[in-house]
Amino acid sequence: MARSTATTRRAVAALLPVGALALAIVACSGDTSSQAGQSADSAFVPVEFNRDDVDLAALFDKLHAEVRLRPESSVAWGRLGMAYEINDYQQAAVGVYQRAEAQDAEAFNWPYFRALLLAKAGEVEAALAALDTALGIDDGYAPAWLWRGSWLRDLGRFDDAIAAFERGRELGAESIANAGIAQTYLRQSRAEEALALLAPLAERSQHPQIYRLLSRAHQALGNVEDARIAAARGRNAAPLEWRDPRHVEKWGFLASYGGRLVHAEQLLKSDQFQDAEDVLAPMLAVYPDDEAVLANLAMAVGRSGDMERAFALVERGQTLNPAYYRFNNVRASLHFQQGDYEEALRHLRKSVEIDPVQAWPYEQMASIMMRLERYDEALAAFDQALQYGAENPERLHYTAGMIEGARERWPEAIVRFQRATTIHQAFTKAFVYLGRSLAEARRFDEAKSALAWAERLGTHAEDLDSARIRLAELEKSAEQEREQ
Repeated sequence: MARSTATTRRAVAALLPVGALALAIVACSGDTSSQAGQSADSAFVPVEFNRDDVDLAALFDKLHAEVRLRPESSVAWGRLGMAYEINDYQQAAVGVYQRAEAQDAEAFNWPYFRALLLAKAGEVEAALAALDTALGIDDGYAPAWLWRGSWLRDLGRFDDAIAAFERGRELGAESIANAGIAQTYLRQSRAEEALALLAPLAERSQHPQIYRLLSRAHQALGNVEDARIAAARGRNAAPLEWRDPRHVEKWGFLASYGGRLVHAEQLLKSDQFQDAEDVLAPMLAVYPDDEAVLANLAMAVGRSGDMERAFALVERGQTLNPAYYRFNNVRASLHFQQGDYEEALRHLRKSVEIDPVQAWPYEQMASIMMRLERYDEALAAFDQALQYGAENPERLHYTAGMIEGARERWPEAIVRFQRATTIHQAFTKAFVYLGRSLAEARRFDEAKSALAWAERLGTHAEDLDSARIRLAELEKSAEQEREQ
């Protein structure tokens, strides 16, 4: 959910080196071999950070004291590096990790973390050198080989990239490694070999990025319809990611206001409500009047079941800033959770009075109106959500089409399903019910075409069979009417 303007400014100030400044300490990023025996202070240079973010300042003060006390400790330097990295001081972290390496040549994490940051900064050759150092310490860590394969592929060193992915596959990362090999094959114009890896992988994982790669393979081979279907299924492509357990420890060093708030919001989106509460509750003690902290914490607490506390938090927030629309959104969610739909609607309407161009409240209104069987109002709310940029418009058109179909308003249903299928050409159920609606409107040839495409998509067989049975019944009835 969006934050208030003032809160956003504070988040940015906490994440970036601006605002009230203090000095953080960081190792120089030059040759560390001559630094191993030096004192900590001789390697420090000033780095700006926002001391108004009291938790971040306290963390850095503690970790700076540790490296001053034990400058020979690889762990102390590594902890400081992780704190810099997770709180978005990544350039500083590179130098600190390098200092940690100098104190312990057998520690895998420090060259590994440094490699990842160098690659992120576009220094791929330097990243590979650091990664090779890490692999010289432990060559049995699959994610490191996946990164190596990705970077080598980007440099055009395709044979070496494939060898790295194959090593990752040997170590248990089969799906991601096969995707990496397939992507390398596509770079080499080896589409048939890529397709052989991607087709079973797409069926298992259904990851949008795999579908995009599959579309490229089909397109290169001239399989036009298969390419179109795969492209539609991969339209919301996100990068391929893999689990990297070495990073888990870094989250314990997340201290900046902005970083923790973003992390909490991500937890809320993934329904990890208790974890979100664990992040937000300590923040409230430091920022008791912060709108975003109060709103997010109220949501987390309410979804965890403590409704009394959730309402208390949001009511306090509205006392502080009644013009912050998110408090009304949270209250609406809490009332909806309790089944009090009219009160939920009241707060949703208040929210859009404050900020009229939100899609989310209108989607929630539509959902409530459907439950209350107030279908015209539901359709109007769907259209408002679509006007203001609903995240998945094809789903809204599909649901609106189902409402129209249930009322046997077939022309209106057809329009809705056509819009859904235009947006998402692999939306099987939308094609099925488009075919069903066209059949009810006695547009049999168009119905058959829609159902044929639904069959081509290869999912929801029962819905498709039901639609075809209904189509056959309607065709037979129409024929009998003509004969009479």
